[in-house]
Amino acid sequence: MTIKIEKLTIPDGKIERELTVRKKYGQNRYTQEIITGNLPAAVVHAESIADVQATLRFANQHGAAVTAFGAGTSIVNGSAGEQEGLVLDLSALNKIVEISIPDQYAIVQAGVLNGDLDEEVRKEGYFFAPDPGSKPISSVGGNIATNAGGMSSLKYGTTKQSVIGLKVVLADGTLVETGSKCFKDNVGYDLTDLFVGSEGTLGIIVEATVRILPIPFGTPTTGLATFSSMKSLSVAVEKISTSGLSPSLMEALNNTSIEALDKLEKTDLGKGGAEALLIFQLDVTPVGAIEALKKILHENNALHVSVTNERDYAQKIIKIRQDYYQAEAAYGRLVVEDVAVPLSKLPELAEFVDQLTFKTPVKAFLGGHAGDGNFHPNIAIPRELTAIPSDVTEAIKKIFAYVQSLGGTISAEHGIGDLKDAWVLPQLGQNLVDLQKKVKKTFDPNNILNPNRKV
Repeated sequence: MTIKIEKLTIPDGKIERELTVRKKYGQNRYTQEIITGNLPAAVVHAESIADVQATLRFANQHGAAVTAFGAGTSIVNGSAGEQEGLVLDLSALNKIVEISIPDQYAIVQAGVLNGDLDEEVRKEGYFFAPDPGSKPISSVGGNIATNAGGMSSLKYGTTKQSVIGLKVVLADGTLVETGSKCFKDNVGYDLTDLFVGSEGTLGIIVEATVRILPIPFGTPTTGLATFSSMKSLSVAVEKISTSGLSPSLMEALNNTSIEALDKLEKTDLGKGGAEALLIFQLDVTPVGAIEALKKILHENNALHVSVTNERDYAQKIIKIRQDYYQAEAAYGRLVVEDVAVPLSKLPELAEFVDQLTFKTPVKAFLGGHAGDGNFHPNIAIPRELTAIPSDVTEAIKKIFAYVQSLGGTISAEHGIGDLKDAWVLPQLGQNLVDLQKKVKKTFDPNNILNPNRKV
């Protein structure tokens, strides 16, 4: 069906149909598993909620696919425009509408960058908890649409725990408001949580009321510990998690990740036979906590432990983890995966991934948010390849199947997008998939919102 885009008009923004622009929006540049992108029919640059409503009314009437685009940081191609569809670029909806310190909330438009909001509220002694690796460059709307996680999820939860209200434009252009400015609100079904993580398939998030938290009192404690294997590190993580110490961060890196970071940062993290690295932080340090933490680490075979409350050194430690993807991407086109298992199964997952072998000359890495069971098995493939090697694809399938056999999930924080739809049914089962499709049809009867993704 050919859509007569020239009939689409919006009150405030602009509509682009130039070929180079359409190609740019047909593929998310951080998604390395997609070699060839789509060609959307047009890109709508919304500058108001009215623009979003007009676009959806038009699309719903003409059966045009609509994909919301925030900052384009999806790793699963979840915000790439569909072939001959419309891309709704929300990046210009970037105003911080209100910050209420007494009520501990902020109201922001969907295009506000996570890092910008966090920087603004820190001026008042508060912080915005969601902390994905893309924090400086990803939008709050995108974080909500994917229920993004990150390093601080261990203590403060994923994005979902920080969202208390939304403004959403439905498929027919209707604007609805869910939730409220209250931390507790039990009137009606919890549609706010339903939209969180829905990847733009139920409605277009245009504004959010999010919780902001006071910066914890005192000086945080940051440290690192090395181990002889990822399996032994994972056992230590499990013990710390059950200790009552409540760390705010526990990040793990395997030997190839350490090698990559040493090369990038000019450090020597791999000294002394280190095959795995744990980076940890207590943002609140009760009396005796450091001694207890060190004791657990040493009792669980840590080779080296370093702890500091010195701010500059702590920032250097955190930067090591933040540079994880950059360091790995130096080895080739980086295929990034995102799985999670129950904490007790982390050692098994680490050992399984470590035993994978490849015929193609690739570099495999393992790291991520060990404290909440979320690992990222990443594989750097030669940049000149025009397709993902079959042995890499098979390795990913093996990881997914093994993770599901452990009662885990094939997507902890990145979403489903274009890459993981085949694994939804095995994980959820037919009855739940059918129920989700009914939910989708209720909100989007003509299937225009990010079709063929999520469910």
